[in-house]
Amino acid sequence: MNNHSKGNNNRFLNHDICFEDSWKEISVSQINEVVADEFPGKKEFIAFYLANNGGVFTKGAYIYPEHFYEISNNDYLSIEIGSFFHIPLIEDKDDSYYTMSMEKAKDRRADYSEDFENFILFHIPFADNHADNDFWIDIQTGEIKYMDYEESYDPDDAIVVAPSFLEFCKHIQAQRRE
Repeated sequence: MNNHSKGNNNRFLNHDICFEDSWKEISVSQINEVVADEFPGKKEFIAFYLANNGGVFTKGAYIYPEHFYEISNNDYLSIEIGSFFHIPLIEDKDDSYYTMSMEKAKDRRADYSEDFENFILFHIPFADNHADNDFWIDIQTGEIKYMDYEESYDPDDAIVVAPSFLEFCKHIQAQRRE
């Protein structure tokens, strides 16, 4: 199956979603080298990354937090997802042209504030939207959170968008609802 076929072969994503440009294949031990923390949903996270080491939603993808939660702020009824970060292979100097590595995603946020450094200790960045805002896995609860940096760098303002990595993936939609 070539990289540019319609749809995707990832069982965690709806079939109509175009998910392309994954980074190099990766093994369970290579995933655990970079994502060492255990968290609720890690088994599904690993299975996802074995199928696709990151990738780009080339025709658009959206998540609706209201599937799971009451959303009080209308700005977040739907949130676009641009790409999933890839997990770098240790000692591999190559880098993907299409996706950012999880390590870089974490490093670029490290110096914002003391509060944010504490947030980073307990969260793993794994995706972003096209406006440079990140989705994070809370390693204590397994919940998926979204940080809109245009609004705030305060981790208390993170929006919980899904109860788990699996539920997040299963509820990604190819189109915005009308």
